[in-house]
Amino acid sequence: MEIDKRYDLREKRSLADYKFLFVSRGVNDVAKAIQYAYIQTIDEIDIYNLGFGDYNADTQTISDDANTNNGDAYKVFNTVLATIPIFFEKFISSTILVRGSDSTAEFLKNCGLSCRKRCESECKKFNQRIRIYRNYIDKNYLTLAKEYRFYGGYVDENNQILIEDYSPLKTYDAILLSKVNS
Repeated sequence: MEIDKRYDLREKRSLADYKFLFVSRGVNDVAKAIQYAYIQTIDEIDIYNLGFGDYNADTQTISDDANTNNGDAYKVFNTVLATIPIFFEKFISSTILVRGSDSTAEFLKNCGLSCRKRCESECKKFNQRIRIYRNYIDKNYLTLAKEYRFYGGYVDENNQILIEDYSPLKTYDAILLSKVNS
C-alpha cells in the first residue's frame, strides 16, 4: 500500500505500545500520534488497537475525540494508513483492531447531551470514524486483499466484538486486519 501526500513520521516505541508522531500543518500546527497499543493475545495472535488523535507531549497522552479541522484531513488519513505496512514489518503475525472513539454507547450519551445537530432517530456522528476506514477498504478492497486479510466486527450487548470475514459495503462497528502470509 503506497500512500502519497502524507506527513513525515517519527517512531516512538515502548514496552506498552508503538507510536508514530507527526505535526498536522494548517490554521494551527497540531501534534498528532498514531498508536498501536497491545490489547491481548487470542489463539497465539497478538491484537493491537489502532488509536489516533491529538498528542500532548507534556502528558504523553492522545485525545482521540478532537477535530482539528486543519484542512488536511486526507493528508492526515494517508499518514495514518502509511503506518500500517511499517507496523506489520515489526509485528508480522499480529492483528490490528480499528474501532472509532465515536463507536461506543458512552459517545452516544455524551453526543446527545451536547450535539447541535439534534439528530432525530439516529446520531449522524455515531461510527463516523470507522465509516471512513470502511469506505477506504471498500473502494480498494481487491488491491488491499492481496496483502491483508480483513474481518468485520459487531459489538454485542456485552461490548464484545463478534467477528466475521469482511464483506465490502457491509456496516461494521470494528475492522480487524492481518498481513497475508507470503
